[in-house]
Amino acid sequence: MKTRVFFPMAILAAALCLAAGCIAPTSRLHYDPAGQDAVKIAVILPLSGSNQAYGRRILDGVALAADELNNGPGIDGRTVELLTYDTQSNPDTAVERVREAVRDGAVAAVAGYNSTELDAMDGVLRRRRLPAITPMATIDGLTEQNPFLFRSSFTDSQQGHALAAYAWYWRKLLRLGVIMNMEPDDEYSRSVARETAQAFKDLGGTVVRTVEFSGESRDLVPTLRSLLTAGPQAIVVPTETAMAAAIVKELRALGYQGLLLGPDSWDEESFMRNCGDRPGDCAYIAFYNEKNKTREYRLFHDSFREKYSHEPGSCEAQGYDSLKLLAIGLGNARSIEEFTRNLLTVRGYPGAAASYTFLPPAAELDRTMYINTIRPAGRNNPLPHGTNSRSFPYSKLATYNN
Repeated sequence: MKTRVFFPMAILAAALCLAAGCIAPTSRLHYDPAGQDAVKIAVILPLSGSNQAYGRRILDGVALAADELNNGPGIDGRTVELLTYDTQSNPDTAVERVREAVRDGAVAAVAGYNSTELDAMDGVLRRRRLPAITPMATIDGLTEQNPFLFRSSFTDSQQGHALAAYAWYWRKLLRLGVIMNMEPDDEYSRSVARETAQAFKDLGGTVVRTVEFSGESRDLVPTLRSLLTAGPQAIVVPTETAMAAAIVKELRALGYQGLLLGPDSWDEESFMRNCGDRPGDCAYIAFYNEKNKTREYRLFHDSFREKYSHEPGSCEAQGYDSLKLLAIGLGNARSIEEFTRNLLTVRGYPGAAASYTFLPPAAELDRTMYINTIRPAGRNNPLPHGTNSRSFPYSKLATYNN
């Protein structure tokens, strides 16, 4: 009898709470906009291990954004205190670092260098009610499924769509070849490969052949020869930086002269150092355009140079923008619903790396995409180097499709 009475009473209490504007415990943030102390923001990145170079660069950008917030409006008039945590380039360690951050009083986070780390942290961010913006992880699906997770990066599918559009619309190519790494820990390669191939077919193109290899393969020449016999006009090489450089160099050695396409993993000095002096006709996706002319970019660039005495890059710009967007989300927000509504006010926000717009219902991101082409090494450039060829908001691709 007690069960029958309690159940409708619980429903009635919940309805009254909602009518009164109460916040459900599962959506309430740790953040109190009326607090007086500094706002503690966790920065959870690989500061040691195989990805430490990228994590440290992102941290530099986050730190610069914190300086600017503290010299300006802060968050709800309060200063920002960064709590820094090292994932050691290990997904399991990343999970524990989220727990530590909440115990230390963090109310939000810039978290996750790559998709492997972000996938591991996904559930604990939700359970600990810690809103986070990831600066570089491109894996699809997680932000759609987790109301506490947002991104300033594009996704694997957005990269694939942009690469396919470049080959189809701008280069007028009809036949695409695809290279895919089948190592269990390289879902990034498979995801970008699948998305590019499907987008190209949807546009009307033909995928003439997809070849697979294992990261342990010592001799890729037979696999690459098999691909070339299918006569592709363009080949997408969506692998991590070192392997992508080796494949580009080998394809040119085999005499292939067509277009080579790559994702954001190509946008690294180590790729340019190892892809050969003349990598030929190449295009890849980038987070960042160092020739950006906007006022906001110039302020970021000049402030970064003054603080660190060297040029910023994509990691630094993505870290910087992530904290600035996180500050917008936190403004006077007591629940994840209010945090999300704040982000949904962002329309064409001019960041250091891109222009950002968050779209309803779940604040999915539309941002600037950059396609760079590669110029060969020369007298004034000891390495090949990327230069911006196309810049457009991702949403603009839909207008081409129509």
